[in-house]
Amino acid sequence: MKNSIIYLLLVSIGFWSCENKDESVFEKTADERLNEALGTYETQLAGSTYGWNAVIYPGNGGSYGLYMKFNDQNRVTMYSDFKDESAKTSKESSYRLKAMQTPTLIFDTYGYLHVLADPDSDANGGSDGVGLASDFEFAIFPDSISADRMVFVGRKNGSRLVLTRATQAQQTAYNNGAQASAMAFNNISKYKVYFKRITIAGVTYEITVGQDTRSLKMTWLEGTTVRNFNTTYYFTSEGLRFKNSLVNGSTTISGFNNVTWDTSRSQVSVSVNGATSVIGTAIRPLAIDLNAARRWYNAPVSTGGEWRSVSGFHVNGVDDAFGLRALTSDSFPYVVYLYIPAYGSNYDLFAPAFFEDGSLSLHYGNAVRTPSFPADGRIVFSERGTLGDVPTTGPVAQMAAQLYESTGYYLIQTSEKTYDMVNAKDATVWINWFRI
Repeated sequence: MKNSIIYLLLVSIGFWSCENKDESVFEKTADERLNEALGTYETQLAGSTYGWNAVIYPGNGGSYGLYMKFNDQNRVTMYSDFKDESAKTSKESSYRLKAMQTPTLIFDTYGYLHVLADPDSDANGGSDGVGLASDFEFAIFPDSISADRMVFVGRKNGSRLVLTRATQAQQTAYNNGAQASAMAFNNISKYKVYFKRITIAGVTYEITVGQDTRSLKMTWLEGTTVRNFNTTYYFTSEGLRFKNSLVNGSTTISGFNNVTWDTSRSQVSVSVNGATSVIGTAIRPLAIDLNAARRWYNAPVSTGGEWRSVSGFHVNGVDDAFGLRALTSDSFPYVVYLYIPAYGSNYDLFAPAFFEDGSLSLHYGNAVRTPSFPADGRIVFSERGTLGDVPTTGPVAQMAAQLYESTGYYLIQTSEKTYDMVNAKDATVWINWFRI
């Protein structure tokens, strides 16, 4: 018994000694260490003489380029590639570093970064209540910080903000509007022909761009084998950058530099690895996806869903060619055009939806026969009839006439839930479809 008591005393002394030793490991308290870390991060942010190149990757995908210059008075000046104007005109707002569950960088007054996170869909084209699922409060993790690179993680949506130290030349270029100049790449949306091609190092690539989602797809042939590369992109002071680089043999493509819009020819030219190339057009896909049309048609059938398009058909370089955005029905405003496969027992529905009593409402529509799918990969629509009092002139009549164009359409899948439907006649007409 006596030996047991002595043993317990010795064990207790050992624990007491260990506890005292643990308490002396850190010379400063946790709060002191945290405040010191915040000071270090602020010094690093404000201490970059020429500011920071920035890229943000919102939680719902895509990528956006910014430039940020922090000072030691909790102010930050930005450029953003979200719009031409924000790439040309700097905007100042405030920031602060705060101790939360982790050290946190907070952009606490409305600036360009907030546009992407704005829950009002009118601000950024995202979803109501969510926006583009971006952030303006970012957690800081020490292992993601180095002298020339800082990576932050959004506290709400998990979006990533990556800062890399800018050079004097890059700062000057941003201030001179170089990012806005690079955004001339967006003018490919003005091409009257859908299919865009570029030749790089002797290889012809077809480029498919989703400007709303900042997605880019490049397709090429390796013999008879079709190769595809998908990435997102953003704009910098030097041009357009891919999130991931395309590697094809000895050629690596990380983006496009020296982006130029030739107004007289309505063409975009770029340089890749020092060589200049013009983005041209073609009236047929480089490689036809023979199953795309059926995939598009069948995708919503199992769920009872539909395909949606806001602007309808793009015709000869004109978005919303038939003026859908001005359409009303009994004073209710137009919202979106729908294609619903298998709406009836032997027909589909092609119809506008209007905003009525807080929700989408169908007032009338065109009944479409189940499409045919020729072996060459097209889809061909034909009329079966009408449902309700369908206008015989104006946007709705024009939409139906275009859908029934006899040569049909190719379907180009641009993401998991988006397709472009391009007329097979001459590729001067197309419509963007999305599914929610």
